[in-house]
Amino acid sequence: MKFDLLFNQVFLTEADDYVPTPDQGVSNAANSSVVHDDTTVEPTGETPDGVPTPDNYDVEPAPVGASSGDAGSIKEQIRKLDDFAEALNGVEGSSLQQLVNDMDRPGSLFQGISRETSSEIIRIAGQVAELSEILKGFVINSAKRSRDIAAGATGNQR
Repeated sequence: MKFDLLFNQVFLTEADDYVPTPDQGVSNAANSSVVHDDTTVEPTGETPDGVPTPDNYDVEPAPVGASSGDAGSIKEQIRKLDDFAEALNGVEGSSLQQLVNDMDRPGSLFQGISRETSSEIIRIAGQVAELSEILKGFVINSAKRSRDIAAGATGNQR
């Protein structure tokens, strides 16, 4: 109800109060038949404050094929992160955690090393594995994004 009242007050009553002046071309019958069409004005590609409009940035989109090379290099780094996490806290082989546990024995120079470092090794290995999983998610989604970008580029060429 308030919207209707406001609309009627602002737009309809102001339109009723409008009286064209002679310099607007309606003072005589000859000028009243002239139609002023401002739609033929060429757009400058910029807003009045000089900022380019989004359609006129003069920037080409990034090539779609370029992202596949990036995914390959990220996959290599993911493999290195996974190997590092396994080297820190692996169950089999000679991981740092296993080495620390083996060195921690009574009478050794490293007695108590396991108790002091075990939780930190586990924490760091967990963070490395977490980073690896985040990157894997981006690699998995990169194929979908690449298809979406390609579909958008072909959709704009119609």
